[in-house]
Amino acid sequence: MEYLRNAWYAAAAEAEITRTPLRRMLLDTPVVLFRSLDGNPVALQDRCAHRFAPLSRGTLLGDELQCGYHGLRYDPGGRCVHNPHGPRIPAHADIRAYPLASRYGFIWLWPGDPALADAALLPDLSPFDPRPGYRTQWGYLRIDAHYQLVIDNLLDLSHVEYLHPAFASGGAIGNTRHEVIEADGVVHANRWKPGCTVSPLLGRCWGRPDAIGDARSCIRWHPPCTLFLDVGATETGADPGDGVTLSFLHLPTPESGTRTHYFWAATRSHSPDDDELTGWIQATTERAFMLEDEPMIEAQQDNLGPGAYMASLHPVYLAPDLAPVKARRILARLIEAERGAQPAGIR
Repeated sequence: MEYLRNAWYAAAAEAEITRTPLRRMLLDTPVVLFRSLDGNPVALQDRCAHRFAPLSRGTLLGDELQCGYHGLRYDPGGRCVHNPHGPRIPAHADIRAYPLASRYGFIWLWPGDPALADAALLPDLSPFDPRPGYRTQWGYLRIDAHYQLVIDNLLDLSHVEYLHPAFASGGAIGNTRHEVIEADGVVHANRWKPGCTVSPLLGRCWGRPDAIGDARSCIRWHPPCTLFLDVGATETGADPGDGVTLSFLHLPTPESGTRTHYFWAATRSHSPDDDELTGWIQATTERAFMLEDEPMIEAQQDNLGPGAYMASLHPVYLAPDLAPVKARRILARLIEAERGAQPAGIR
């Protein structure tokens, strides 16, 4: 399985990383995450250099992670700093440490060349920066499917009208203006739905259930797998900046070729102190993702099989497929360019 390595991937929500070592498989690689005594996140290869035991089964002693099998200790940089079985540290006992960035409520990991890791390369997701007057909530699920199937699902939001009752806009499917824009390696897929019955989700946030208005769902994809979604509704003919807006962050990080970590967040300015509304949004979103998207995408993966690729089965393409196809082609080009730039010995 080939991945784009020189890129940022969501590895965990900020709150997940504590002083208790957390094991997470990312891009077919075992990683252990924890916080140092000063609160900074640390990510190491979760494999001791001695017998390859998971370090996540070990113990934190200060800032050193001690292997639970034979006691070798590693510092936050991945250097073996203690060998209880002799006076010397064995050669080649160090393990890999990964660059991390903390932003937008998540810990991001760079699996490629550490010298190229730059937090400035993260997409601008500033609506998810902490700011007064907004309420942000987070969630996570694990999908037994290839991460590109998850990206396809998000970039083709026509499926919402059939799969997600709480997100569907009544009378919209035949009256939707769909535009796809590719700019600087970013794919935008925008759906404008004039004069429709606003979805239950937006109606509840707006405080106007069953309202008739202009709805929208505008999503953008940044390679390899960061997606920002803006959904909203206004009075018919009003400016899109009016009415109600709900923003989502979707971060499907590959665990393996057939399994995906799906991190998400939602933020809003409407009634930020309404705990009941927050709970309803959480429950409604989790139901859509876990009981509607997840079973469908996993069923797709079952039909494709573990080694099959979508294009090899010659699928029928529909108008809403333009954005997913563009994203797949961009990602394939980036992976090929990265592979071609590597010396043969380290591929």
